[in-house]
Amino acid sequence: MRYEPREVTCLAGWERERRRYVTSDDLRALVGAPAARAVASALVRKGVLQRIGRGLYLVRPFRSLLRPTRPSSPFVLGVLLHSEPYYLGGRWALAHHGLTGQQVPSRLDAFVTRRRPSRAVAGARVSFHVLPRRFIEHGVTSVDIEGIPIQVSDLERTLLDMLDHPRMVGGVRRAVELFLDGLPRARLDALVHLAIEVSRSCTCQRLGSILDRRTAPERLLRKLDARVKGTRSMISMVPGPRSGRFNRRWNVVENDDALVTSAAS
Repeated sequence: MRYEPREVTCLAGWERERRRYVTSDDLRALVGAPAARAVASALVRKGVLQRIGRGLYLVRPFRSLLRPTRPSSPFVLGVLLHSEPYYLGGRWALAHHGLTGQQVPSRLDAFVTRRRPSRAVAGARVSFHVLPRRFIEHGVTSVDIEGIPIQVSDLERTLLDMLDHPRMVGGVRRAVELFLDGLPRARLDALVHLAIEVSRSCTCQRLGSILDRRTAPERLLRKLDARVKGTRSMISMVPGPRSGRFNRRWNVVENDDALVTSAAS
């Protein structure tokens, strides 16, 4: 396949820099504003660029042009969101942290600061969850996925997000089950500190009840206690009959004893 000199200039530079994506601004800087659109269109036709958003393109390295490649959905989503605060969480993050034995490539959850409609990205259905910007900054780590940094919830944030947004995993009962499965690997100090910073009161109540029964250090329980002090809402640990011990400290009906006993064994 023949390439024009200005196309070669772009491709050689991106190859040296190991660029995985470029923007329209990058193209204008290389070939000038008048030619940028034509160069982008030509490289898309030749299979070197893949348009994934307005003015945003994935770059196929020279070494991959002779064989079919397909970028992963977390990689493409990270590129789409690279210019704004975000992180990937939910079921995919559970698998990423080894908390489940199965990857869930067909569904992704992204936490962002502005409302977006659900959409398909590289074969996966993406749900967007809106959070205040100050909440996006806690419990997030950067990991390398296919050559670019992707923002992902750390283990503790992943666990808390399930309790805060249980619909991601099929409801409160399933969220509590997954939380209990992952709790032995969590750093309790980090978990409590993070819950106080970003979680809803009902999540802090459930967390307090669980840690209380797990005989967590009293100093941590006191911190959570201060966070929910004055909360009048009485909640059940899981949906269903409100039968079980009523924990007055956390205002929680502990109707999940079977779950807690199973997870602790």
